[in-house]
Order: sequence, then C-alpha cells, then structure tokens
Amino acid sequence: LRNFHDAEDVTQAAFIEAYERLGNLKDPARLGAWLRSITIHRCIDHLRRRVNVTGVEEIDDRLSDPATPHTEMERQELRDRIMAAIGRLNRPMAETTVLFYINGYSQEEIARIQEVPVGTVKRRLHDARNRLKEEMMDVAEDVLKKNAPKENLSERVFNLLCRYDRTGQRGKAAWEATHFLPSGKTLSIEDGKEIYRIGMEGIEGFVQAMKVPHARTRRFALGMMKVMDSVIPRGTKQKEMLINLLIQATRDENRKVRMWSAERLFHLDVDEDRKRREFVPAVIPLLRDPTPRVRRRAAWKLEQWAADVPLEVAALALAEEKDAQARDGMAQLVKAVISAQKPPKAAL
Repeated sequence: LRNFHDAEDVTQAAFIEAYERLGNLKDPARLGAWLRSITIHRCIDHLRRRVNVTGVEEIDDRLSDPATPHTEMERQELRDRIMAAIGRLNRPMAETTVLFYINGYSQEEIARIQEVPVGTVKRRLHDARNRLKEEMMDVAEDVLKKNAPKENLSERVFNLLCRYDRTGQRGKAAWEATHFLPSGKTLSIEDGKEIYRIGMEGIEGFVQAMKVPHARTRRFALGMMKVMDSVIPRGTKQKEMLINLLIQATRDENRKVRMWSAERLFHLDVDEDRKRREFVPAVIPLLRDPTPRVRRRAAWKLEQWAADVPLEVAALALAEEKDAQARDGMAQLVKAVISAQKPPKAAL
C-alpha cells in the first residue's frame, strides 16, 4: 500500500474479518495462509476503491514523462490502477500475482504458501499476465516487470547444487551421478542445463556449495565445475575463482573430494605452463594422502606431468607406500619421472 495509515486500516479490517469468519476455517494448520489471503485481498479492495480508471492513452503519456516529483506521484497512481486491475482477477490468480510481483516471493515459496504445485503457480501467473494485457494493454506488463524481484542466479545455482538424497542411489545422467533431490528424484537434465545457461553469473553458488558440510554436495559441485569451465572465458575473475576452488578442494576433509579435485584440475581450460607451475605442486601432497585410493589416483595423474615432479618426492612416496595397488602406481610414477628427466642420448 506504501502508506502507513492505510496499512493500519487494512490490517485492522483484515483481523476483524478473520475473527468474524473464524468458523469457516476448516483446517487450523492453514491459519497462516488463510490470514495472509484475507490480508492480500483487503489490500486489493482498498486500492480498488482508491483509484479511478483512466484511458490507456493518458497512462502512456504519463509513463513517458521525465522523472519529477509530480510525475513520480502519477506513476504511483498508475501502480495503484494496476493493483485495482489485479483486484478484478479471480481470487487465487490475484493472490498469486500479488505474492510474486509485489511481495517478491519466489514461485516455490508461493506454492508452499498456497499449498499447490509449482506448476499451478506458473499457470496462474501466465493467465494473470494475459488478463492484465487484455485490460491495460502493455502498460501492466511494463510496470510489473519493473517491480518484479530480480532473480539471484548464484543463489539459484547454490540451491540446485545442494539438492541431495540419503539413499546413495545413482542416476544415468552425468550430473545425476552423485546428487539427488530430497524426494528421491534425481537432479534432472533440465537442472543441469539451467546451471549451464546461468554460466559465469552463478559462480558464487559454487563457492557457497563448497563450504557446506555435506560431502555429497561438494562432490557434485566438483562434477558440475566441468560445465562451468566450458562457459567461463580465460582471464576472467570467475575463472580464477573456479581454479582456486579446485586447488582448495585438494585439501578437503572428504577423500572423494580430494581425489576428484586432482582429476578436475588438469582438465581445466588453462594453459599448460600454468598447470605445471600451480596444479602439479597442488597435487603432489596427495601422494602422501591418508587414503590409498587418493594416493593411487594422484600418482596416476602426476605420471602425465612426470617432467615436473621432483624425483626425490616420488621416490620417497614409493619407499613409504604400504598399499599394494598404490605402490604399483608410485612405481610407475617413479619410472616416468626418471624417464622424463633423463637427458636425451647424443646423436651418433
């Protein structure tokens, strides 16, 4: 309502109506949603009484005026008229429109408030836009878009990455490999494509995901970093953030996160010289990791960069290795290092 005294009046009227209609409330658990619905419609009724409908031509002229105190007041009147138009929608559609465009709730939050599927919320918003277009042409669309809450893309990515399931089942798609929804439904291909579409604007979501206590979330974020790497150009701040996340992951408390970080690092779209300078030193400490599987994987990855691995480091890791399979990996690494560092034979 944007007016303190009007808000007081509407609040009082809403509570009086709620008290008078309390006998109509069938389910006490829905008291909050029921009160919210009454209040929203009291606001809409108040605005409807406050405004007078004007022609579309006059509205268009006002929108094109320079921003002055007078024109700003007229634009407020225009917003009031749009609220009045919303009030002429049916009750569920009007409530959904106000919650989304005016109060800034997400579609998922509205679905929980109204206790309906998200698809129903989307359909109501779609129908409301069409009705308002018919009534006020494009004016309603323009004003609603200006007042619509801006989507937090990083938060959206974070929410997608944090969906997990305790069952440990595996899905078929690459991004379904380690992450599941609470309902047991795997993260869909559409969600993976959405992370791809958001791209570099969602990098902060990965930063948040790598800080959560759930190891499965961090592992899944590592897997999806391959998607991010493909859409983030070299030399950008976001690329540096991605590199730092993977380097930090080599020191993660979870063995799978450490193991996969070594794998992902060398697949990044980064020049070879930087991989030698920064990535090889970051992975070398994993040769002495507490977990044999991590040590074996680190030896296997470093074998491809043998010329940059100090021989004494590889030899010491081999001498200390007690796990048979990891020892085989260390032996192969030592051989590769010796071969890579052996001076070429002089030509005859």
